Amino acid sequence: MKIAHPFLVALVLIVLFSCGDKPIPTLNIKEGGAIGWNDKENCIVHYSTSEHTDELIGKIKFRGGMSSRYDKHSFSLELEEKYAFADLPIDDDWVINANYIDKTFMRHKVSYDIFREMNSKNVASKSIYVNLSLNNKYEGLYVLMEKINAGMIGLNKNDTMAMLFKDPPVFRKEKLSYVEDSLNYYEQKYPKINTSDKTAYITEFKNFLFYSSDENFSKEIGNWVDISNVIDWQIILLFSNNGDGIMKNFYLYKLDKNTPFRFAIWDYDHSFGRDGDNELNLMERELDCNRSVLFERLSKIPTIGYLDKLKNRWFELREQNIISLENFEKHINENDKIIENEIQKNVQKWPNNSKWYYDDNGYKKELDLMRRFVKLRLSQLDDYFNSL
Repeated sequence: MKIAHPFLVALVLIVLFSCGDKPIPTLNIKEGGAIGWNDKENCIVHYSTSEHTDELIGKIKFRGGMSSRYDKHSFSLELEEKYAFADLPIDDDWVINANYIDKTFMRHKVSYDIFREMNSKNVASKSIYVNLSLNNKYEGLYVLMEKINAGMIGLNKNDTMAMLFKDPPVFRKEKLSYVEDSLNYYEQKYPKINTSDKTAYITEFKNFLFYSSDENFSKEIGNWVDISNVIDWQIILLFSNNGDGIMKNFYLYKLDKNTPFRFAIWDYDHSFGRDGDNELNLMERELDCNRSVLFERLSKIPTIGYLDKLKNRWFELREQNIISLENFEKHINENDKIIENEIQKNVQKWPNNSKWYYDDNGYKKELDLMRRFVKLRLSQLDDYFNSL
């Protein structure tokens, strides 16, 4: 047997080691005052890779709803000038996500990446991993994400019918009393509501969902929403079992006057074997898409043929190997190569046995839990769609 030259063996080992051990980027944020929840504070951002360090000027504040109770916080970062982190699109608005409750740091990212793989028109944030420091003090592993806004989605700002809403309560019949901004009930993000108020238009959409006859709903729903996009959205909800993403955790947008509403996904830590508060859920609690009047009416009005379309799309995505154990495993492995050497350092800062977790699972056990979930869920959904 011919033995390779020792120099060549050493060279290969060096290359393999250096490729697998390449450090992830760092964000060192320098700010003078205390970071708050309401107003953004001025800051200087040092973004460093293995090749270079760039200094960026911006503003920062904490962000989060239920996640704000955790000790490790997420941030909203607004840069003075647009900048492209790594291979992410150039932009000036970013989310630095603590990803605290998900010990894998993957549930958001993998969900978003698969949703975009399903169709190039599907919108979800692109993201990278970074180590974050505040004033040179290490704060942990974070997921740096695109912020969903008009520019990121590609709204036609010259069109008066372009609009964007975050978590609009269009699937809730009764008006919510606890909405923070009563003057912006539907959470209009673009255009600014004091510039062009789209409340009347989205209220018309909500009334159509709840009060139109079955005949009119069947005829007109395709003018209101992009059915193909809705199908992909429901499939990623079903696949991930993200029950928290049915009535909220989405953006509703309209590119221009010629396009119907589409849905962009957001916040998927409630997925792949865990509920949003980290409680284990290996399909003991299955999401109910019919909580949403949109999914309910689409599925129950025979003339639309929605369930047939949903079934055909499911098996199309299965055949394309997009919704599959193999593709899920590929995403897990790709992310694992990037962050596996960073996890222990983050755990030392934010221990896995915190009071917020239901168990003391470590990173590897949590990855195995996700794999077990996907095997189970694919089998369940294949059986479900075969029975339709």
